[in-house]
Amino acid sequence: MIRELLEALDAAGYPDMQAAFHPVFECIDDEGTRLTELAARADMTHQSMSEVVASLEQRGYLERRPDPADGRARLVCLTPAGRKLRRIGTAKIREIEQLWQARWQESGINADVRTAFSSALDSTRR
Repeated sequence: MIRELLEALDAAGYPDMQAAFHPVFECIDDEGTRLTELAARADMTHQSMSEVVASLEQRGYLERRPDPADGRARLVCLTPAGRKLRRIGTAKIREIEQLWQARWQESGINADVRTAFSSALDSTRR
């Protein structure tokens, strides 16, 4: 699915996307999220998440801002370009899920794609 998403994003004008970027867009809050929280949500190390965030900052999709709740801390926030990319990515994910669901049904599999993948992810995180 990630490969299909990257191909769809490339076709939509985002050729610089990588699979490693997906967790940021999945885990970030609309108002921004601290780096440590992003890393925890994505089950990544702080250092790995920091590298991903830095790469997305360079591309103009993220920025770091002071946290209004704690002036010493910083929030990772989507830029307008990052919000647009997330909207497009979310729409592409829905399309891909629908295609996979249709393929499964044609193959005689009556499971829901979202439920199946959520269950699989939950079992690997235990």
